Amino acid sequence: MNKQVSILAVCAILSLGLVVWLSQSPSKYKFEAVLLFDDLQEFANQVESLEIKNAQGVLFSAKKIEGRWLATFAQEQTAYPISQDKLSEFVEIMMRTKLVEAKTSKPENYIRLGLQSIDVEDSMASLVTLKTSDNAWQVLVGNEVTLGKGQYILKLDDPRSWRTDKTIHLPIDKYSWLRQPILPYQAQDISSVSRVDSFGWQIARSVSGDLQLINMPKDKKLEYPSILNSIVSSLTSLNFEEFLPNDEVFEQTLKIVTQLEVNTAQQNIFQVVVSELDNKYFVNFFSSNQTEYWQKWTYQVSNFSAQQLIKTIDDFLEQEEAITSNSDTKYQNVDEDDSPN
Repeated sequence: MNKQVSILAVCAILSLGLVVWLSQSPSKYKFEAVLLFDDLQEFANQVESLEIKNAQGVLFSAKKIEGRWLATFAQEQTAYPISQDKLSEFVEIMMRTKLVEAKTSKPENYIRLGLQSIDVEDSMASLVTLKTSDNAWQVLVGNEVTLGKGQYILKLDDPRSWRTDKTIHLPIDKYSWLRQPILPYQAQDISSVSRVDSFGWQIARSVSGDLQLINMPKDKKLEYPSILNSIVSSLTSLNFEEFLPNDEVFEQTLKIVTQLEVNTAQQNIFQVVVSELDNKYFVNFFSSNQTEYWQKWTYQVSNFSAQQLIKTIDDFLEQEEAITSNSDTKYQNVDEDDSPN
């Protein structure tokens, strides 16, 4: 009996010890998530430059110049405004991203996480650099995590790679974080638009603020009441796909499709030239005072966007076929009403 009690006592002690060990052992290996950059939040408002490089070179570069964030290109080119929303979102992500799981420390295995050095020709990684006047933060960003959110990253001062808790979205090209639409105007800022080539027409705002087609042809009416708004909204929402600095030699190769003159509520007047080359469409903006950033570039736009600006006066008016069809329907209804029961 005593022997059995002793055995049971030993088993109880062993079981209790196992429970205690199991409850304590995980804490030895548990990793508490830490911020990617523990001091970036403190200096975020002082960040004054951002650069993203990959194996092909500088993908995106921006600097804070006189309080404005501008994308910078080749030395001789004019800087371009960037999307403040995209920049704010990116810096916010970089501030709040945490390291949640340590990965490989072996350089030969970095390739599996997309973390090869950008000095390697076929590297898929991007090197992100944020700077203030006194501080700098750098991280190599690799593949996104296959399931769920997260990214594989490598801090340049740490051979360990890491999985983060957030996905770090980078620009897909040098244009994707730039300001869109092209023009800094809202539809209500435009007081008149005129086509000034051989297909001339003019749309202007009345005292009430409505758009009107000047010199409307007699016995004609608009296709629908708000159609004149379409040309204005097409201008103020015009996005580019790519752009290049104004170049007279290149511009001479373009075939002009239409020319518009735009007058703003502040009495600023500028011309819009839509051109075509090899089934691609381009837009330039000109005025007597070429000081605005959007007047210094030739923009490639989509075929659809270009077609919205190439309007003849007939495009605003109800067509004869529609009028005839409506008349036929009217007479048909009259005939049906007069038919005997």
